[in-house]
Amino acid sequence: MIERGPTTKLLSVIRRDKYLYLIIVLPFAFYLIFHYLPMYGILIAFKDYRVAKGIWGSPWAGLKYFREFFDNPYSFRLIRNTVLLRVYQIIFGFPAPIVLALLLNEIRHEGFKRFVQTTSYLPHFISIVVVCGMVVNFLASGGILNRVIVALGGKSFPWLMAPEWFRTIYVASGIWQESGWASIIYLAALSAIDP
Repeated sequence: MIERGPTTKLLSVIRRDKYLYLIIVLPFAFYLIFHYLPMYGILIAFKDYRVAKGIWGSPWAGLKYFREFFDNPYSFRLIRNTVLLRVYQIIFGFPAPIVLALLLNEIRHEGFKRFVQTTSYLPHFISIVVVCGMVVNFLASGGILNRVIVALGGKSFPWLMAPEWFRTIYVASGIWQESGWASIIYLAALSAIDP
C-alpha cells in the first residue's frame, strides 16, 4: 500500500470541502478589501508624507508625530473628551431607540403611530451638515428653545457659547438624528411578540 504525503491529503480535503471554501471566499474578500487594505494608509502616521512622493516614497518619520501629539498640553484633554463622548453615546444613545420602539409599540392609534414613526426617523435622511445647522438655529440666542424659555418667563441662555453644554448638545443631536431609524429594528422585533 502506498502512503499518501501531507500535500496529497490536503488536496483531497480541499476537494472534498470545496463548497464550504467557496462560501468563505466572499466574506474573506469583503474583510480583505474593506478592512485590511485600507490599513495601508496607517503608514502615513509614521511617514513625513509628501504628496508628490506618495506613501512609499516619503521618508520615515518614526514616532515624531506621536511625540508631538503627546507633548501637546491639550492631548490628554482631547483623549478624555473623545472617550467621554463615546461613553455618553453608549449610556444615552444605545437605550434611546429601544425606549422609542417600546413607546411606539404601545400606541394604539395607527395614524398617530405612523406619523410619530415617520417624523422620528426622518432626521436620519438629512445630511449631518444640515442637522448641525438646525441645531445651531434651535439653540441660538433667538432660536426656538430660547423663545420657548422666554415665553415661559425664563431668561434666554447662550447654549452654544457655554462649553459645559457641548457634550450634552453633541450627544442629544446624535440621538435625535439616529434613534428613530434604529428603533425600526426594535419595532420589527416587538411586532413578532404576542401582546
